[in-house]
Amino acid sequence: MQAGNWDMSVQMFSQCAKLVPHNLTYRQLLRNSTKKKYDENGKGAGTIAKTKLISLRSKVKKLKKAEEWEEAMALAEEGLLLNPWDAQLNVDVAECSMQLDMGEIARFAYMEAVKAAEKDKDIHLAFAELLENRGEFSEAFKIWERIGKIDPKDVNVSRKLSALAARQATADANFEGAETASEAALHKNFAKDSRSTHGQEGDTETALRHQIRREPEQVENYIKLARHLKQSKKYEESYEVTKTALEVSGGDPGIREQLEDAELLLMKHNVDLAKERANETGDPEHRKQVAELSKEWRARRIEVLSAREQRHTQNMNIKIELADLVMQLQEWARAIPLLQKASQDPRLKTRALVMLGKCFMYDNKMALAKGQFERAVPGLNAEAQPETYKEAHYLLARVCEETGDNEKAINHYGEVLVVDYDYKDANARMEKLQAS
Repeated sequence: MQAGNWDMSVQMFSQCAKLVPHNLTYRQLLRNSTKKKYDENGKGAGTIAKTKLISLRSKVKKLKKAEEWEEAMALAEEGLLLNPWDAQLNVDVAECSMQLDMGEIARFAYMEAVKAAEKDKDIHLAFAELLENRGEFSEAFKIWERIGKIDPKDVNVSRKLSALAARQATADANFEGAETASEAALHKNFAKDSRSTHGQEGDTETALRHQIRREPEQVENYIKLARHLKQSKKYEESYEVTKTALEVSGGDPGIREQLEDAELLLMKHNVDLAKERANETGDPEHRKQVAELSKEWRARRIEVLSAREQRHTQNMNIKIELADLVMQLQEWARAIPLLQKASQDPRLKTRALVMLGKCFMYDNKMALAKGQFERAVPGLNAEAQPETYKEAHYLLARVCEETGDNEKAINHYGEVLVVDYDYKDANARMEKLQAS
């Protein structure tokens, strides 16, 4: 690349992508190098490649119909070596990637496709669906805005934008009511809308309820009110308003998920109230009630996330959160495949690997645990992730000690002590190994 030898660059990155098909960086570099090879002309090899591309597209279509996804992907990539701007071939790569559980590659391929076909509504719809399934609601929102420009008469656009804005507002809250920056921004905008509509700075809740009375068929009004009630910590009222929103929407799946989130938040609130009472009274019966409510809350979270994991197969955040919950129940065999898939997402890789290591360790598979921890620790930073850094090195040291690799165990205990000299029994274990 630095020498501008694009033919060799394309050849090498093409090999990389074949050897490690899940690696997004290789695929991006391959596509960029191919575009440079054709001087960014937007059409690739041009006329001489048209006949071959027609034949390749036909073969890819047949292979997809036969559900031979790897073969179809390989042929589509072959076509993209002739024209990296070919929208349909990029769509083919995306569809094959989705079937092969390569969500990052699918996302990249759809992004390339919409760039190449800015007016193609169907491609934009497919990309928006993928983003939504991955939990990237704000990005899906942007694509739906484009769809609205492509087809201004599409009546679904407004409804979808409202639903995505609402889902983004509750995303990443981890079912604990944590207000995200995006949620705060959305609330601020909605409150502003209400004030401008009613000419007042006063009671936002009253303004929103008035809006509902004026336009009872508008789902967005209920969502705004439910969000405001949630931020005011009126969790039960928020749940009831969201339930009404679901009825008005005719059972919209996105709003159904918001209702589940509202239910879980209400359950969490009840757990917190029970904890406060138990701490104040010290009554064993009150502590027992906390344990029971916590157990019910966790069970419901597992139920909700299990269903979502089936619906949103490309959303790795759901997989890792579900794995975290089932690990609390020591269901290692259930957590492991979820974490293996989550580790394919570069953003979650390190965390997923540490969790995988713990699963294998607690399941008494020390060799497998060691492998996962060793893959995880190079990606950890003591300053950015101090607790995960210490835990990963400590557990890896324990596994090395268990498997008789004392030298490595000492090294990893040392990594822990450099950051936290009093961490668990790391110092005592290290001294014992050094003395042996």
